[in-house]
Amino acid sequence: MQLLNELERWLTETLPEVAADLNPGADAQTLEALQAMLPGAPLPPAFLSLYRWHDGQKMEVNSGPWYGLSFLPLDQVMQELKSWREVAESFSPLEWAEMNSGMSSTPQGYIKCEYSNPRWVPFACDWGGNYLGIDLDPDALGAPGQVINFGRDEARKIAVAPDLDAFLAWMLTELKAGNVNIREEEDGGRSFNTLRPEKYHFLDSLAVMFPAK
Repeated sequence: MQLLNELERWLTETLPEVAADLNPGADAQTLEALQAMLPGAPLPPAFLSLYRWHDGQKMEVNSGPWYGLSFLPLDQVMQELKSWREVAESFSPLEWAEMNSGMSSTPQGYIKCEYSNPRWVPFACDWGGNYLGIDLDPDALGAPGQVINFGRDEARKIAVAPDLDAFLAWMLTELKAGNVNIREEEDGGRSFNTLRPEKYHFLDSLAVMFPAK
């Protein structure tokens, strides 16, 4: 919880509107309902801690704590899992193979080269079909619970960190180093992105920060 509390302090001091938008922590029943959707793939302790800390956002502001990506509450996490499973089932085996053929992993061998996977569990989203989440079905060199990008526009999947704690530590290091771009937007809200690289979507920033090898 130390890393999560550090992030909350940073948000309270720097983006108080985002800190105020966080929900109370999730209850055990809701976490159990999510686990029931993932038989044989136990949710990592760091993921459980994340949602005991806060069950996502109220979505009353346009920015989120993950460099602007929204923090999904568990009911929405479960809805996204259900929706993506329905998408996968709508394709024929040949169509699915064609979809998978355009996918890649950075580093190679860490993430299965698939368009989607029922054990990719999102915790952050851009509301355009793209996510940051944990991978409970890694490829041969990956680690269960590794943090990855995936979604409609994310053909190159990136293993950003081996687990959520490592991701939080990485992000806090970036924030403390001043890698922050907060902008006043025309709607009166504030956006939150990386300064290095200066992109306007965190998943685009990750593509630069973790180049293909």
